[in-house]
Amino acid sequence: MKTRDYKLNLWKEFMEHTEYVLQRDRETMGRIAGTYVDDVSFLMRIYEAYVEKERFIEDEEHSVRYERDGEDYILALERRECVFSKENFRKVIVSMLDLLEDTLPLGSVVDLKKSAYKNVPEASEVEHIRMVITYRFLGKEEDSHYFPYAGVVYPTGMLGRKEVLYFTRPLVEKVVREGYRDEQEDAYVYLMKKELVIEKGKNSFGYATKEEIEAFNAQVKRRDA
Repeated sequence: MKTRDYKLNLWKEFMEHTEYVLQRDRETMGRIAGTYVDDVSFLMRIYEAYVEKERFIEDEEHSVRYERDGEDYILALERRECVFSKENFRKVIVSMLDLLEDTLPLGSVVDLKKSAYKNVPEASEVEHIRMVITYRFLGKEEDSHYFPYAGVVYPTGMLGRKEVLYFTRPLVEKVVREGYRDEQEDAYVYLMKKELVIEKGKNSFGYATKEEIEAFNAQVKRRDA
């Protein structure tokens, strides 16, 4: 199964497991997923518009639009509109991003956005925050979110320390080099996303709300106390 196909299969399974994606809307939502399966940048733009409370954005080339009308959140393709409540829309767009965006293989080397670590003194002293991905799909069973990646600093690694840095795809500024990918890799990613996003209803920590981030940080402090 090609990467593109497993992503669309995941989205189909998600819709089948989700009561608030109505039967009449599933064809339209499937077509929207197919439109952006190879490039989720406009889906990310929709998510950002939702967070920033924008009322309307449109991809004229593909006739896809997002609209907020009172308490209705609308995702439309051509003249076919799918209408959601605020919370259901958030869950739909975040899950679509989680299922469709590419997952980097183990061994990939990435540069993280320095702006996200401006409170870390050491970050200002280096040209790049360059990481090697060594773990993926991390989180405790009771957590409502997972971290898609964790890694060690390039080129030093852990230097005898057990800590790794957890991060999400939105924090990746540049992919320096991709790790090895084959059919086993795709099968593993398929199974992990199916388990976490579809069966357990989790989403990447990169799309957590402010309240969820604060709750997670408080939980971490209690664990470390």
